[in-house]
Amino acid sequence: MTARKQTSIKVDPKAWDAAKDIFKAYNLTVSDAINIFLNKVRIEKGLPFEVKLPQEGDSAYLQEIRNRHLKIDKNVNIHELMDEMNNGLS
Repeated sequence: MTARKQTSIKVDPKAWDAAKDIFKAYNLTVSDAINIFLNKVRIEKGLPFEVKLPQEGDSAYLQEIRNRHLKIDKNVNIHELMDEMNNGLS
């Protein structure tokens, strides 16, 4: 077996805690889940799900988020977040 690569990432602490609890229900560690995600990206040669940003005035999308009890953190700067993600890929 190939040696594992150690890395460090910055994540949203609320997302981390919530995801960790969900992974625990599947008997997965966060590392297991990240490896599943990375391999799915490798196999599909892209993100394994659709990614789209809500359009201003898209009430159906915002209502869907509300129905899921998800909160939009208005303090997150999406441009900084994407730059940080892109810098991590290079």
